[in-house]
Amino acid sequence: MSTDIITLTGGIDVGNGYLKGVIKNTGTEVVDEIDLPSAVVSTSRTSPKVPLPDSSAAEELNGDFYNRLDCSMTTPLVAAADRRIFGRSALSVRGSKFTEFEVLGKHSKVDQELSKVLVLGVFAAKALRDHVGAHGSLPDHELRVRVRAGLALPIAEFVARRHAYAAEFMGAVGASGPTVHLVTIKNFSTPVSVRLEFVDVQVMAEGASAQFAITDKGEPLAQALLDDLKARQPELIEGVTAADLVSVENTVGVDVGEGTVNFPVFTDGRFNPEAAFTLDEGYGTALLNAMERMSESDPTLRFASRKQLADFLHAEPSPLQRGRHGRAAGFVEDEAVYLVDEIVSAFGDVLSQAGATTEVVYVYGGGAGPVRELLHPALLTAAGDIPVLYLGSSYSRHLNREGLYITARHVELAQAGEQTGAA
Repeated sequence: MSTDIITLTGGIDVGNGYLKGVIKNTGTEVVDEIDLPSAVVSTSRTSPKVPLPDSSAAEELNGDFYNRLDCSMTTPLVAAADRRIFGRSALSVRGSKFTEFEVLGKHSKVDQELSKVLVLGVFAAKALRDHVGAHGSLPDHELRVRVRAGLALPIAEFVARRHAYAAEFMGAVGASGPTVHLVTIKNFSTPVSVRLEFVDVQVMAEGASAQFAITDKGEPLAQALLDDLKARQPELIEGVTAADLVSVENTVGVDVGEGTVNFPVFTDGRFNPEAAFTLDEGYGTALLNAMERMSESDPTLRFASRKQLADFLHAEPSPLQRGRHGRAAGFVEDEAVYLVDEIVSAFGDVLSQAGATTEVVYVYGGGAGPVRELLHPALLTAAGDIPVLYLGSSYSRHLNREGLYITARHVELAQAGEQTGAA
């Protein structure tokens, strides 16, 4: 029986719409990139109706297992030990409780159990994927996992709750040992237990973590952004090089999410929480309002959740879906106009607070792509002679997770260096 401990380092951006993550196994150097809807279905049924045979584990785990994860949890962070089905699989399960983040309510993301469920689930799934990848079969013992994590909160919650949020995963200071989180994966005929212990949790402000990733990507990304703006307002960047852009220290970010829009501000290269701001609505607000209008005026457009609607609009429609796709997109665009007005108004306030030293504005986030044609020109007008650089979707959705991973990795390397020096 193996007692080897799996060590994982990950940056997990738990958005109101989607979870985006990067997790590295520090023993094998295997890195997984994760993208799944921030949604689960809970059921009191203790096992799947038709569990997968154990012999299929290698094939099943080699695919997008994160969007098919089926597990229960025993942890102080989760009230009930119900089975939970994750991601895209949760969008098509009937007769169970569907949970997604509130985007119109007043509950903090910290206080919504879903944020912890998603984080614990993806780390447990990664551990099982790596074990089966290395051994070719399910384990015959409990997997023990040590985790270092970079997590993010909306700016307002980061200011008030960052230390408490980290402590929930790690355990209270002065406790006899780290908090243990037990995840039992139930996709297969033989359940697998995964014991997670968090040895370090770094919490950052949403949007601020993206700034680290932008800097880390350096001149190639900077040049692509300059080329894009050159087609819109060439006079703003005349004589500006990619190296100039990488070296700026006074920036404002517009991080468009599904439930919030965060405006991280950096002054002299440091995050400035006094000027930063969170707008408590996002692209999900437009989706929900559009769904309400659809139910009143177009009964052919039926969506059980905003996640179903978002996934429907994100996918390329088949020839038979084009009409419905176009009508649904029209409803959402009508509502997005109001969202853009709110974003631009808040942006003006943040820009005034940040002061005249602001050198550049970055726009990114999972909700930035769908509203680009409305939002980008409006921000250009509001910003005046400050360049507004709008990141394309190939970068935009993943910047926070990459910045969080960079932060978690830096802490890991720093602590390893201290231990080497002490030895």
